[in-house]
Amino acid sequence: MSPWKVSVGMTMVVVGVGTWLLLEELAYLQPYAAVVAADYGLYLAAYGGMALATQAAAAYLAARVIGLGAVGRKVDVVEREIRRGGQDPALAEALARDETGDWS
Repeated sequence: MSPWKVSVGMTMVVVGVGTWLLLEELAYLQPYAAVVAADYGLYLAAYGGMALATQAAAAYLAARVIGLGAVGRKVDVVEREIRRGGQDPALAEALARDETGDWS
């Protein structure tokens, strides 16, 4: 799994939960939403974009630090080894049958 995929997923979750909590907390401002958007909409969008970029960058960095950058490559190497029959010949045979469509 690539670190940027982890970063995107984590950012989506954090933004979703954060937006929900923020909307719950600021529900009393709903009657004034047009005034707030007109006066502060650009600032809110800019700060929100910066917060989103910061969250994504932090999640990407955390994923790189804990080693998720090499996980995909390692999984590919292990899968090729299994399919060659190096670790478990029965599993390699079952995978070969599965690829050909023989599910008996």
